[in-house]
Amino acid sequence: MNGLLPALKKAGLTTLANYNHCRVKMHHSYTFEEVAVLFGVHKNTVAGWVKKGLPCLKQRKPYLILGKELRLFLQDLRQSKKQKCKADELYCMGCKKPQKPMGLMVDYLPINDVKGRLIGLCECCERPMNRFANAGQLDDMKRHFDVSIE
Repeated sequence: MNGLLPALKKAGLTTLANYNHCRVKMHHSYTFEEVAVLFGVHKNTVAGWVKKGLPCLKQRKPYLILGKELRLFLQDLRQSKKQKCKADELYCMGCKKPQKPMGLMVDYLPINDVKGRLIGLCECCERPMNRFANAGQLDDMKRHFDVSIE
């Protein structure tokens, strides 16, 4: 394992913000070290997941984690981090949570014919805020925001 982590870091596969549960094989059992290498984290991080509720087989050493259980745990972990924006909010990159834009003013930047992005500045930290929006919902967004189309 000691040789694999530097290789992962060299390849740019260090710690992931959201662990991709699709990398886990459902019918495979993993040791702590194998899970650590799979996601580029320390084995103590995996031990922390076990303390948070990840089921593991502790009858014999090495302790094993079932792939199905690991996948479900990572899906729940990802779902618990998601924050839903209300109709009058955008996601602030600085505050890391939904906030109202300054003066309720936003710009609509079309990405294609169907989808675009609402961009504004946060009231609290004055950093950029984003939210994806459907072009069909633009009239509904104009009820909550002062929208200027770019």
